[in-house]
Amino acid sequence: MAYCLFYLFNTFRTVLPWTECNPAWSDERCYVRGGNTSWGMGEVCIVDDIGGCREMKPQTSEEQFWEKNVLDIRETGLGEFGDLGEIKMDLAFFLLLSWIVVFLCLSKGIKSSGKVVYFTATFPYVVLLVLLVMGLTLPGAEQGLYYLFVPKWEKLASFTVWRRAAGQVFFSLGISWGGIIMFGSYNQFRARVHIDAHIVSIIDFLTSLIASVVIFSTLGHSAHLLGVPVDQVAKGGQGLAFVAYPEALSHLPVPHLWSVIFFLMLFLLGLDSEFALFETVTCALFDSFPALRKHKMMVTSLMCLACFLLGLPCVTQCGQYVLDLMDTYGASLSVMVIAVAEMVAIMWGYGVNNFCQDIKYMLGFTPGWYFKVCWVVISPVFLVVIFIAACSDWHQPSYGSVSYPPWAHTIGWVLMLVSVIQIPFWLFIMTIVSLMEGGSWSTFHPTSSWLARRNEANSTFIYKPDQSINSIDSFIKPPFTCHMEDTSMVSVSTLPLPPSDQGRAGMDCSIAKRMHQHDQPAICLTDPP
Repeated sequence: MAYCLFYLFNTFRTVLPWTECNPAWSDERCYVRGGNTSWGMGEVCIVDDIGGCREMKPQTSEEQFWEKNVLDIRETGLGEFGDLGEIKMDLAFFLLLSWIVVFLCLSKGIKSSGKVVYFTATFPYVVLLVLLVMGLTLPGAEQGLYYLFVPKWEKLASFTVWRRAAGQVFFSLGISWGGIIMFGSYNQFRARVHIDAHIVSIIDFLTSLIASVVIFSTLGHSAHLLGVPVDQVAKGGQGLAFVAYPEALSHLPVPHLWSVIFFLMLFLLGLDSEFALFETVTCALFDSFPALRKHKMMVTSLMCLACFLLGLPCVTQCGQYVLDLMDTYGASLSVMVIAVAEMVAIMWGYGVNNFCQDIKYMLGFTPGWYFKVCWVVISPVFLVVIFIAACSDWHQPSYGSVSYPPWAHTIGWVLMLVSVIQIPFWLFIMTIVSLMEGGSWSTFHPTSSWLARRNEANSTFIYKPDQSINSIDSFIKPPFTCHMEDTSMVSVSTLPLPPSDQGRAGMDCSIAKRMHQHDQPAICLTDPP
């Protein structure tokens, strides 16, 4: 988000700063692709500190702007433990500004963030559609689309590709990050979440497809103008958003306008992701310590301050290395382990049948065999195979040609274990607690109160002749009650209504029929003994 603001503010300059080699931050390797220069081919001799000659590859103005002006990256990599270089004060300012925006949007919790999301979630789609129409009409767009859609089949044999693809799906959908569970906790008990899940999955797929077409059609146009293959203008990771695409936008008519729209869209997308991650943490705090709800603004401000301070190492001269280590170890690896643990714990520990009974209680239907097989076998096995194969082909990450010291990899593994080790640790603790309290493995079973509530609902026939009626309190005073088979008393104001002219076998509907004669909704329960 700080990078997005950095680029966004720089788009208001007279000349886009990444389209020229400014002596203030560029060196002898810098060249403007497509300009009147012979640079860009072969190696360049750079004189080092002792007067020798180092052969180094030339860099475009966009690459040098990103690495030397935005990041001021230390090319020698990480040094001694704790030596991250100087803090980039301009990036630190934009980092602070982004967290101030987050605080203002989340100061009142889900009430304020829900209103903000109406804009931050819809505006990027408007921008994407505009960029889609613009990109597809550019000359050379077909080159980028060919590069996007025609696969290199040998790449599919690499499990690292599948691991990264799974990690991307988890990140874009928010799976195993806690955000879905957090937002779901605000739903009504009988909300049709299965429909929402299908809609969100389809929209996520279409969004990824449209965004890919937008980016590669524009990159194809840039490659067409420069007379180079698409793979020479395409970059991976952050280089795609902050090197390749700014270069492509600079070749369009009115490049300042398109750049402002693009980086504003990226910032809003970052806000949406930040809302989900941040609210997940604060929701867990408020649920664990309910007394903090009275001080929501204070807790939110302290959390934003803590996150800002934790983000400062990422805006140092070695901040890009820190960010790469956090992304590799702390996110892409651990998220797959957490996903497998969630599925195994729920579908095998709690039981797929119990889970389906819960869904039936909440949604009124039982999932089919397809979903059961996916939950129990296909999905966990598929993820485990990808994870094991990726681990067997594991290579220590590096930033291009820059390798990380051993202490950096150690910190990376610690980051992964901090999140993953919580699963077996709390499983052990809660199992011991349940054994000490009840002497049984109640951790793996639904509570008795939940079972009673679920069974009671499943034994009641439900129907509403008049959907406009929400309660029958206004029809019956005092509330009418009758006996079920277990002689428990049930209030009609808390139960839905059966059909007025017929009932299931074994049901006494005489009371219901008499009530229906007076145009009153009714409830039909099992015969009393």
